[in-house]
Amino acid sequence: MKIVIQTNKLKCDMGVCTNMADYSVVPDGVDKSRYINLCKDCMQNLYDATSKILVPKSPKNIYMRNKGRGEQ
Repeated sequence: MKIVIQTNKLKCDMGVCTNMADYSVVPDGVDKSRYINLCKDCMQNLYDATSKILVPKSPKNIYMRNKGRGEQ
Protein backbone atom coordinates (compact mmCIF):
# COMPACT_ATOMS: atom_id res chain seq x y z
CA MET A 1 0.00 0.00 0.00
CA LYS A 2 1.22 3.51 -0.71
CA ILE A 3 -0.02 7.10 -0.66
CA VAL A 4 0.34 9.24 -3.76
CA ILE A 5 -0.33 12.91 -4.44
CA GLN A 6 -3.50 13.21 -6.49
CA THR A 7 -3.11 15.30 -9.65
CA ASN A 8 -6.60 14.72 -11.06
CA LYS A 9 -9.68 16.63 -9.93
CA LEU A 10 -11.50 14.09 -7.76
CA LYS A 11 -13.82 14.59 -4.82
CA CYS A 12 -12.74 13.51 -1.34
CA ASP A 13 -14.24 10.13 -0.39
CA MET A 14 -14.82 10.91 3.30
CA GLY A 15 -18.47 11.25 4.32
CA VAL A 16 -19.98 14.67 3.62
CA CYS A 17 -16.65 16.37 2.73
CA THR A 18 -17.00 18.46 -0.42
CA ASN A 19 -13.30 19.25 -0.91
CA MET A 20 -11.19 18.05 -3.80
CA ALA A 21 -8.81 15.16 -3.10
CA ASP A 22 -5.13 15.92 -2.55
CA TYR A 23 -4.00 12.33 -1.88
CA SER A 24 -4.92 8.80 -2.90
CA VAL A 25 -4.38 5.69 -0.82
CA VAL A 26 -3.35 3.00 -3.30
CA PRO A 27 -3.69 -0.61 -2.09
CA ASP A 28 -1.55 -3.17 -3.92
CA GLY A 29 -3.19 -4.94 -6.84
CA VAL A 30 -6.38 -2.88 -7.25
CA ASP A 31 -7.63 -0.73 -10.12
CA LYS A 32 -7.94 3.07 -9.91
CA SER A 33 -11.64 2.97 -9.14
CA ARG A 34 -10.81 1.37 -5.76
CA TYR A 35 -8.35 4.07 -4.60
CA ILE A 36 -9.33 6.03 -1.48
CA ASN A 37 -9.15 9.74 -2.33
CA LEU A 38 -8.67 12.18 0.55
CA CYS A 39 -8.33 15.93 0.91
CA LYS A 40 -5.60 17.36 3.14
CA ASP A 41 -7.98 18.01 6.07
CA CYS A 42 -9.45 14.49 6.01
CA MET A 43 -5.97 12.98 5.67
CA GLN A 44 -4.88 14.90 8.78
CA ASN A 45 -8.01 13.82 10.69
CA LEU A 46 -7.41 10.20 9.69
CA TYR A 47 -3.77 10.46 10.77
CA ASP A 48 -4.76 11.95 14.14
CA ALA A 49 -7.32 9.19 14.74
CA THR A 50 -5.02 6.31 13.75
CA SER A 51 -2.03 7.69 15.68
CA LYS A 52 -4.04 7.30 18.90
CA ILE A 53 -4.43 3.58 18.20
CA LEU A 54 -1.21 2.69 16.38
CA VAL A 55 1.60 4.11 18.52
CA PRO A 56 5.04 2.58 17.98
CA LYS A 57 7.03 1.73 21.10
CA SER A 58 10.47 3.21 21.48
CA PRO A 59 13.20 0.52 21.56
CA LYS A 60 15.01 2.48 24.30
CA ASN A 61 11.93 2.43 26.55
CA ILE A 62 11.47 -1.31 26.07
CA TYR A 63 15.14 -1.89 26.88
CA MET A 64 15.00 0.24 30.05
CA ARG A 65 11.77 -1.42 31.22
CA ASN A 66 13.25 -4.92 30.76
CA LYS A 67 16.51 -3.88 32.43
CA GLY A 68 14.58 -2.57 35.45
CA ARG A 69 12.71 -5.86 35.84
CA GLY A 70 15.93 -7.88 35.90
CA GLU A 71 17.44 -5.85 38.72
CA GLN A 72 14.63 -6.47 41.19
